[in-house]
Amino acid sequence: MRLRNSNKTKRFSSGADVDISDDEQEALARQDHDSDDEFVVDAKQLSDQDDHDVDLQQSSDFELEDNKRSTPGRKRNKRSWAPDMPLGEVQPYPTDTAQKWTRTYVGPVKRWTRLSYLIDYWFGDREYRKYIFGYFLNLWWDFELLPPKLLYGSQQSDMARNSWMSDDFTQNQEDKFHRWYQKCLPTRSMSQSFTLIDEAKAFGWFLPKAEGAMSILLGHVSDQKEYHFKQGESISFSDSGLPTEDEGSYEPQNGGWLLDVGGIVLSMGWAPLKGQVDQFLAMAVIPYSDQAFYRDLNDAPKTSELKEGSIQIWKFEADKDSKGVLRPARSPPKLSYAACFYWGRVTRIQWCPVSLPPKNPPHLLAILSSDGTLRVMEIKQSIGSNGSGTFEEVKEPMATIAPPREHTLEINCFTWINMNRVAVGLSDGSVAVWSISPCVQLQRHPIHSSPIMDILSSYPSHPYIVATMPMGGEFTITDLNRPTAETTYHGNPLVSLQPNVISWSDHLGGFASIWPTSFPGTSTISFVQSRVFPLSRHICTVEGQTTCLALGVCHPFLLAGSSDGSVWALNVMRKMASHRQKTHKLKVFQHEYHPPPQAAVAQEEAGQVASRGACRILHGFLPEANIHPLGTRIAKPSRIKRNKAERKKAKKKADSLEDGGESEDQGVLDEENSTMVSGPIIIHDPLTRITALSWNPNIEFSWWAAAAMGSGLVRVMDLGIDKDWGSPEQHGGQTESGDLDDMAVDESGSDLEDDVDMTAYE
Repeated sequence: MRLRNSNKTKRFSSGADVDISDDEQEALARQDHDSDDEFVVDAKQLSDQDDHDVDLQQSSDFELEDNKRSTPGRKRNKRSWAPDMPLGEVQPYPTDTAQKWTRTYVGPVKRWTRLSYLIDYWFGDREYRKYIFGYFLNLWWDFELLPPKLLYGSQQSDMARNSWMSDDFTQNQEDKFHRWYQKCLPTRSMSQSFTLIDEAKAFGWFLPKAEGAMSILLGHVSDQKEYHFKQGESISFSDSGLPTEDEGSYEPQNGGWLLDVGGIVLSMGWAPLKGQVDQFLAMAVIPYSDQAFYRDLNDAPKTSELKEGSIQIWKFEADKDSKGVLRPARSPPKLSYAACFYWGRVTRIQWCPVSLPPKNPPHLLAILSSDGTLRVMEIKQSIGSNGSGTFEEVKEPMATIAPPREHTLEINCFTWINMNRVAVGLSDGSVAVWSISPCVQLQRHPIHSSPIMDILSSYPSHPYIVATMPMGGEFTITDLNRPTAETTYHGNPLVSLQPNVISWSDHLGGFASIWPTSFPGTSTISFVQSRVFPLSRHICTVEGQTTCLALGVCHPFLLAGSSDGSVWALNVMRKMASHRQKTHKLKVFQHEYHPPPQAAVAQEEAGQVASRGACRILHGFLPEANIHPLGTRIAKPSRIKRNKAERKKAKKKADSLEDGGESEDQGVLDEENSTMVSGPIIIHDPLTRITALSWNPNIEFSWWAAAAMGSGLVRVMDLGIDKDWGSPEQHGGQTESGDLDDMAVDESGSDLEDDVDMTAYE
């Protein structure tokens, strides 16, 4: 920058009192010289001029009437707590040319918005929203890691099942399903056809068959025992995670099972049932050879050649305890039904979300096979009632949804909208809506420019609002009632190469999904509310890459599976609603797989039965602080700027710790010790990863969860926390709108702001 020679004569005082009138400012602004020769470069005067500009700006901010000025003070960050526009009005698009951000949300909701106003933004279209959400807070706030067990028929179970829907919603859906099914029977041009086959043919041609046994290390980490599992065998676990036979002389209550299915589970889901009945878990299992490592790609099996596919449905029995709560029975799980076909390997399965009693009509199960076609099958609920498994070779399904006849166009994913509508994501980035009866395409709308890897509906509250995750691009939400106008996305692009990384919570009205991270050794999971979709909130960060997610249908608890074989659990509602409280996450268990040695591989090539490798399952982990890694890094430099009083207080606290005292602020110490920095990246065996997770959607078993591992093991867990609810009047429904913010205050009662805002509402 070049200065005029006339500016050399100007001198400015460095004092705090700078008084210059408006007339003098205009006179100085009018002084101008046309000759460019008067310009010189003087670094010292440039610095003086910058200081003068700053002084003028600071002085003008504090000028008052009658030439009086107040003492400059620290500028406070003014935050808008209350909404500045009606909740039903669409916020205007920011038109300021200075706001050139492409990955930032500019809207009414901030990360520091109080909970009471946040509920208005999230559920502004719901009547009695604060009363209902307050009931949810009273029901699940005290459970930070795992969901509680609810008594059948209680007020708590009814609220958890209905969510934001009416009390008669479940019964209305059941009645509509009966009427629709009876109406579509006469109009169907083709019914489902099948033939019964024996077990030998099913395992010989269709179902994966694993030869040999797998060595599994189970028990406490300091005293583990070796077990040998073959395909179809299982073992019972107690509530402590130990095998029941290792619990001692007394007979413990069963807390779940560990099952060997002999293959890789790509997708699974619990059948939605009504009543206190046995539970059914459907699984799509493929052989190990489909994902094995081949040095020569010519030796790898081609997808077009793998025509045999199957669906396995396992039965898990339940017993009542002394409190009337259903628990896993001591009897082992059984293979109740297997559907076999020549449509290719099954990649995705999903039950129709309508809960039905254990009577006719049958359930509907949609399956997506490797040929890129979606098929809907009828599953009779009387299967396996004779005590032995039923094996069927399905010739024709109930309905077939084929992709449009375009070159290399396939269906990559799908989701149920209601009992007669299915939305499919295509490989060209478009979404199509199909009707099952009659089986026709209703609409098709382009959304992404890359293949859609996952799609999920907001059933039951907003079934036609779907979220789509592309292979590369922005996470998008679309209202299929008006797909051209009602759509939005988050501007932070991401890459997704697999399904099962989106999950919907009807209680919170939003989606949990994977999120981009700057460090490849960890993976971030975020939450986006459907009404404020571009604003993401950090849920947790796990080691390794997130492979699958599952949010509860009857509660807001999340399960996250990672590539390192770990399964994490946490309360998403507590994370979203806690404005200043520290939250935690729990590692439910850790799975490790080691392939067989080369000698065993040589034996297998010679025709001998060899071992399938070894697994180890660890449990009993302590809760960890759920801290945003970026927020922790930013918080450290900010603490250096504390005043002397705070530093002296911290020094006295450190001296007391050296004398043998204990810290009262353990959360801060944990946060400082948990800073995420770049470190070694561990690459695990592919069969170590968690392949699928599923919460039970039935309210009587909503705390049951299933986790599938790449080694072929499936663990069914009873994760519920026992609680004596007492009378219904003592719990739930008593929270007023003014008490919502009090539940999100730190335990110490402090109302001070944290060093980093994202630790409060990320």
